[in-house]
Amino acid sequence: MRISVIIGFLLGFGIILSVIFFKQDPSLYLNWAAMAITLGGTLSAVIIYFSPHAMKNAGKSLIAIFKDKQYSEIYLIDTLLDISKQSRSTSYKSLIENESIIEIPFLAKGMNLVADGEDIEHIKEVLTRDSRSITEKNIIAERVFRIAGSFAPMFGMMGTVIGLIAMLYRVKDPAAIPAAMGLALVTTLYGLILAALVFKPLSGKIRDKNNTDTRVREIIIAGIISIKKNENSHKIKEKLLGYLH
Repeated sequence: MRISVIIGFLLGFGIILSVIFFKQDPSLYLNWAAMAITLGGTLSAVIIYFSPHAMKNAGKSLIAIFKDKQYSEIYLIDTLLDISKQSRSTSYKSLIENESIIEIPFLAKGMNLVADGEDIEHIKEVLTRDSRSITEKNIIAERVFRIAGSFAPMFGMMGTVIGLIAMLYRVKDPAAIPAAMGLALVTTLYGLILAALVFKPLSGKIRDKNNTDTRVREIIIAGIISIKKNENSHKIKEKLLGYLH
């Protein structure tokens, strides 16, 4: 998932920068005041709009895009089937030391509950509650970036208006107005780039990852409950395959 984000950023910014550097004077597009208005204004509005807790969730979700290791549904189903088979010949206490379990925190938590001898209803309640909490936090994070993508063009336009007002009051030579207007429009460009290439795509990526991770946790919960019930591997496989889309 992080590879697609990196490729997208490189491709998007690469195309924009190549057009600027090879077809135009790069200095026309560099304006720190315009960037301060657009990016600073957007961040300020988002901070006002959302609670510190929501901002913290957004930061964690952003980091997770690049840091979290993704596991396919098929891989998880195979892992759960292996755990089911091993559980017939070894104790749950020994199973939780398995590397394939340790590397997936949600699975490790579920198997620890099984190893502790908790009843099925308690295991299901705890895991479902945790999964729902994670999903809701990522929904909030997705909304933070989506709203930021809505604010960015507004502040870009605001910067343009500020620039145009200053230009009309200071420019005495009418022939110089088009060039000055081009500089004022840089803030609008920044706002559009931030919205279309940064905030909105990140919002969609967080939503997509959240949907996938939620489905993965559902598979894990179903698998752990089946293992706790000592169901045979064939039945577990049929049940878990039903979660695939």
